[in-house]
Amino acid sequence: MAGGYVLCEWAEVQADYPKFQASFAALENAIIRKTNLDWAPKTNGFMLPASDQYGRTTILPSAFRGDGMTYSTTPPAGTNFIAHWRQTLTSTGHRTLIMGERSGNLIPEDIKVAWIGLAFPNKQQHITEIRFQIGDRKFGRVDLEPMRAYETPALIFEDGFILDEETGFDLYGYVEGPIPTLLWGPTTPCVYQSIVMLGALYYKNINKVLGNTGTVIP
Repeated sequence: MAGGYVLCEWAEVQADYPKFQASFAALENAIIRKTNLDWAPKTNGFMLPASDQYGRTTILPSAFRGDGMTYSTTPPAGTNFIAHWRQTLTSTGHRTLIMGERSGNLIPEDIKVAWIGLAFPNKQQHITEIRFQIGDRKFGRVDLEPMRAYETPALIFEDGFILDEETGFDLYGYVEGPIPTLLWGPTTPCVYQSIVMLGALYYKNINKVLGNTGTVIP
């Protein structure tokens, strides 16, 4: 992947990876330049955009769908958006963990994402490898087992990526077994794994983010 990555403590990104602030700033400058062109004549209004501006917020989980048994508004979610980053995993092996929310696993229209990394705030980690695809561009597998040396691990990209509107996104992972007998619903053993996408989300119209919290992006 462009520029590589670093594994570190989520709470100590600045200390473990001193270039993080500069890398994230460069990524945001790149997405702002692109967004200024794509959404002209709108300009960046950051957290409080006016009617002629676009806005910025955190990456919202509801812009994505998750593994098939992850909670959304009414479990089991199946093909629904995710309302939070905690995944409910019911089987081992290769799984699609996070994907674009729209049909075809696309990022929603009028949404752009500056993606700088992933955090895994679990006491016990269940994902041992990941790989991902952005549009037609496929990235190689990344071994995550070294992150078990950290309390709250994060994977930070040195350059980061722009997930453009109406572009496909898929994050795959290997779920290590065994699945313990923790019941989700009446009968299904599962494990819980939080996978938090780090970065920023830009929206063309503020109505995209004014709905009830935890609901799908319109």
